[in-house]
Amino acid sequence: MATTFDISDLSEQELTTLIDEATRLRQTRRDSRELERPTAVDGSKGQDVQDPDHGAITAPTPRSVKEEAPAHGATK
Repeated sequence: MATTFDISDLSEQELTTLIDEATRLRQTRRDSRELERPTAVDGSKGQDVQDPDHGAITAPTPRSVKEEAPAHGATK
């Protein structure tokens, strides 16, 4: 369902401001989409938690614990 806005009473300056703000918002959304990870083979889509700028505190997976255990002196 399309939403319509009555902008007929806006001045030239108000229209210019509205268009500029909409253009900035559109570009912000496009930039945000470019930062998202592509859809994975399993259909999941999300952020890269291994990215240092992500901010998530990650926990090792069981596989990474098993692979790293010998490096820390643990036996299999």
